[in-house]
Amino acid sequence: KANCATCHPEPLFTDYSIRNIGLPVNNFLNDYGRMRVTNKKEDSLKFKVPTLRNTYISSNYMHDGRFGTLAQCINHYRTGVQQSPTLDPLLANGISLTNAQAGDLFVFLRTLTDSALLQDTRLQKPQ
Repeated sequence: KANCATCHPEPLFTDYSIRNIGLPVNNFLNDYGRMRVTNKKEDSLKFKVPTLRNTYISSNYMHDGRFGTLAQCINHYRTGVQQSPTLDPLLANGISLTNAQAGDLFVFLRTLTDSALLQDTRLQKPQ
């Protein structure tokens, strides 16, 4: 209902695009996203759309690691989207989710965990 699949389509749950999702600038990092590469103001605060695969087992979230939990990420989209000239139009009003829907989204993201990948000994840290 919230058109999440626009930016996070199957099978990898990313469209590889670069978008502004309404995060305020981290004053410590002073990171303005793609604009640092292109020097174009229309790229201000735009970052690569990540895959949603294995998000349950990864952390810190967002391009700068500002959120420690998936719940914080979901709440950003519900109530924390900051307006700016380059904000993705899909997020102009945030994403309206009830508490139950936010919980369902959290559970759905957990289902995107690839257990086979996690257990593959070829991909483990060297001993």
